[in-house]
Amino acid sequence: MKKKQFEVINSRAPRVDAAIKATGQAQYADDLHRSGQLYGAILQSPLAHARILNIDTSRALRLPGVKAIITAEDVGLTRYGVSPARYDETLFAHDRVRYVGDEIAAVAAVDLATAHEALNLIKVEYEELPMVLTIDEATAEGAPQLHDDYPGNISAEVHQEFGDVATAFKECDFIHTHRLVNKRQDGGFIEPHACIAEYDHAGRLTLYTSTQVSHYVQRTVAMVTGIPIGRVRVVRPCVGSGFGSKCEANPLERSACFLAIMTGRPVKVIYSREQVFLHSRARHQFFHEMTTGFKKDGTIMALAHTCRLDGGAYTSFGIATVYYAGSLLGAPYRLPNMKYDGLRVCTNK
Repeated sequence: MKKKQFEVINSRAPRVDAAIKATGQAQYADDLHRSGQLYGAILQSPLAHARILNIDTSRALRLPGVKAIITAEDVGLTRYGVSPARYDETLFAHDRVRYVGDEIAAVAAVDLATAHEALNLIKVEYEELPMVLTIDEATAEGAPQLHDDYPGNISAEVHQEFGDVATAFKECDFIHTHRLVNKRQDGGFIEPHACIAEYDHAGRLTLYTSTQVSHYVQRTVAMVTGIPIGRVRVVRPCVGSGFGSKCEANPLERSACFLAIMTGRPVKVIYSREQVFLHSRARHQFFHEMTTGFKKDGTIMALAHTCRLDGGAYTSFGIATVYYAGSLLGAPYRLPNMKYDGLRVCTNK
């Protein structure tokens, strides 16, 4: 038998989790159960844009089996996000809601049915506000402003130029402008977001969660709860895929943590499929206008690219996305002259 020339090249890497998955022994977040476990559920806004006038949890608290209810008043207003450059979210909305699905409150109860019944008993008084659902609506003169920090509803903008695009266009034999629109995309992973949080008498918090970014979740949970990061442990069981949608610390995880701290009991929270799509920060919808200049021999001389991103209500991954859209323009091409103008716009989505 001929000896292999290489040990790694042209070979298959063994999957370390293949055996447990093939035999059904793999444990996912929803497979985990703890003694005395409670079940959490999250109340989300039915309106795209509205001022919160009052939240009344009194009837829900009187429901037998309800152990805790939390709102912004209980957990505080620590701002967070994917990038410190754009921390613009709080765990629960406190002044107004900015999209259908914005979180308002969370409940812990002895079973899931009781938790959902309690959600129906929480009364929220809203004052509906005008909403903006497209980039054109959001950037129009006099449009409702979603955040005080983002005048004109522009949460991020990037302007870059390499070389001299204007001069290069004068030297081109052909100039072509085309427009491209791509659709917003959500991940359709098999396993919805799920987690279980435990808080012990020594003040240590352990979170088992279906995530792609354990250490990022650890940092955000510590920041929002105020627990020293050394006392926060995040354990990732097997994950039923994520496609990037599990690359952030989400409200489900932090709600479970606060409820566990408040009750002293383990709390499990799972998103329904509808909640997965309501929460998802998604891949942006892009509106591109690209002007490309060529020589007769096919040489690309210059590219001017304007890009507008529909970013939804909060920045999330957007500060990176609007940069990447320009930074990767050249890709494998020799592109001596390039200009990029990118805008990420907030909408009530």
